[in-house]
Formats: sequence, structure tokens, C-alpha cells
Amino acid sequence: MALNHEDRITKLEIQLAHTQRLVEQLNEVITEQGKNLDRINRVIVRFEQKLDDFKYKVEDKRDLLDEKPPHY
Repeated sequence: MALNHEDRITKLEIQLAHTQRLVEQLNEVITEQGKNLDRINRVIVRFEQKLDDFKYKVEDKRDLLDEKPPHY
């Protein structure tokens, strides 16, 4: 049985409504992932800063008098 124009339009409107909701849901997911990515990037920057601070402290404690000369 062939659908008349009104039924076809109704079916298309229903599909459009589902598609719009899906796009909204995907947008919410992308937005949340963007926030998580920003948070992770901030944590990485803090870890890099702490690592640099640690490396600087370790290098400062090294005493050159305790090291063997290159010819040993």
C-alpha cells in the first residue's frame, strides 16, 4: 500500500526528530569529552612541571667532587 503525502511527511518528520535528538546526544558526548581532554591536559602540564622541578632538585644535589674523572 502506497503512503499518501501526509503519511510520508509525518514519517519524515518523525525521522527528522530522531535525527535531531541523536545529533544533540552526540554533541553532549563531544562536549563532555572536550572537558575531559582539557582536564587531562591540565593534569599532564602539572605532572610535567613537577617532573622538571624534581629533575632540577636532583641535578642540584649532585656533587662534582664525588664523580670520577672521565679518564677513569
